[in-house]
Amino acid sequence: MTHVLLNERVRAVIDPARGARLTSLVVEGHEVLARASDPGIDPAIADGCFPMVPWAGRVRDGLIELDGTTYELPQTDGTHALHGLGHTRAWERVAEGAYELAIGDPWPTEGVATLTYELLDDGIRIELSWDDDTEAPCSIGLHPWFRRRLGVGGELVASLRPEVMVERGADGLPTGRLVDPAPGPWDDCFRLVSAPVLTWPGALELTLESSAAWWVVYDEPADTVCVEPQTTPPDAFGHPALQPEGPWARGVWLELRGRAL
Repeated sequence: MTHVLLNERVRAVIDPARGARLTSLVVEGHEVLARASDPGIDPAIADGCFPMVPWAGRVRDGLIELDGTTYELPQTDGTHALHGLGHTRAWERVAEGAYELAIGDPWPTEGVATLTYELLDDGIRIELSWDDDTEAPCSIGLHPWFRRRLGVGGELVASLRPEVMVERGADGLPTGRLVDPAPGPWDDCFRLVSAPVLTWPGALELTLESSAAWWVVYDEPADTVCVEPQTTPPDAFGHPALQPEGPWARGVWLELRGRAL
């Protein structure tokens, strides 16, 4: 059973059985979320806006080391682990717009992920947190699929101001180096100068603000664009230069605010 949050300008549909993801987000009368049409994309990660916890993005070969022990994570992207454990599991509803999920093995620690949705006058605020009562590494984020076309107005224009880019090697995974941003199309991770703005000319402008330090942008498909806030770049566990200087962040929020054009 799905759950609906509704006000005069926003309608959100949440499916607790599918990672407590947003399966629909209507802002100012426009459905902004999409399902990827590429049959090569795993259906578990191909639609809506889902949580990535306790890791976001890829982990090389599905291996993570903690306190001298190597742990094997599910290899769902070739030989790599992808997007955590929360998006395929059923979450428990603990209050209106609030969900929890206990996560343990095969992750090295045991904890609880919390996901909350709060409607705003002009959009929605999403908060994701991870609490395992340790200081072990973790990486969390949110993965929305946006439509390139809304049925009215022009095609999506993404206004992004990258400051620095995570270099990817020939295998598509981070090398551990930060480089100057390269032209798109992208399946890349960036630190941005300002909040991303998505504009469908003549229809809707959507501003994304987040506590996240990093954004993954995937705009290679013809019909969808992903703009994903993450607390660390993908595969940061294996690259000290991509890791936070202090504690690993255990929470992230994302606000999506819309304005009719």
